[in-house]
Amino acid sequence: MLSTPTELKGYEQIARCKICASDRLVPLTQAPLVNYYQCEDCAVIFLNPQPTVETLKQQYTRQGLLDTGPARAWFDHANFHLKEIYRTRLRNVLRYKAQGDLLDVGCGMGDFCGLAKEAGFRVFGTEFSDQYADIAKRRAGAEHIYVGRLQEIDFKNKTFDVISLWHVFEHLPDPLPTLLSLKGLVKPGGLISIEVPNVEQNRKRLMYQVDIEDYPIDRLEHLFYYSGRALQFACEQAGLKVLAVNFVDAHQPAKHMLTHIRRKIKRPTKQLLYIGRQNRGFSAVRIFATA
Repeated sequence: MLSTPTELKGYEQIARCKICASDRLVPLTQAPLVNYYQCEDCAVIFLNPQPTVETLKQQYTRQGLLDTGPARAWFDHANFHLKEIYRTRLRNVLRYKAQGDLLDVGCGMGDFCGLAKEAGFRVFGTEFSDQYADIAKRRAGAEHIYVGRLQEIDFKNKTFDVISLWHVFEHLPDPLPTLLSLKGLVKPGGLISIEVPNVEQNRKRLMYQVDIEDYPIDRLEHLFYYSGRALQFACEQAGLKVLAVNFVDAHQPAKHMLTHIRRKIKRPTKQLLYIGRQNRGFSAVRIFATA
């Protein structure tokens, strides 16, 4: 029986996998307070114990979030390089849907919403943080930015042609209920696009080990880590039909043009090097599904 450290408040022990309900959970790290476990049945990796929803709300709405959260990376990099990542994502979406209502879950500062609007979508977003939501409204010109947790937002029976989650899903404490909510929000034949870090990426130090070793507890933002197989299984558990599973690079954009050009040259070579085993070569999993 797993026990929660008594000195860690605002966290709850996970006794069963939140995706497949298995109790066959294996610890992967050995930190004193929180660790990453893997489900032996569906292979998802997750933080255990995990912060409660109330703890997460405090973390994601705290004062000074713009100085310490994801926005800090936005300010540290040239806007052009950031936009290139979102352009690539948008091009992938356009292969399936070219117009309609698009909901970007966890829209941050509105970068993807802005590009999608330029492409002709009517854009909407959700954000946990009202600080980010205010910036997204100004920058992206979205029809509406809903503030709050996805399952708690009243969409007033509105549905969407495209729903995207770009490096958001791994931060959510309730993956299966989230996928079920997405299924109810997407129109028949609509598209759900999810991108998360690829836990199978070939690295010197595994991503979850880096999290445990390098960050304090209140900065452990990744609650789950997925392989392509684990993410596909989670989508299918929610009754979604998976259209494609792609492995891509989702690195932070370069600050300097020379570094940016070197990465552009390196990428096709990397594609050839890892042909047939893309899950090892690339930093993110991008999945497309429909209801």
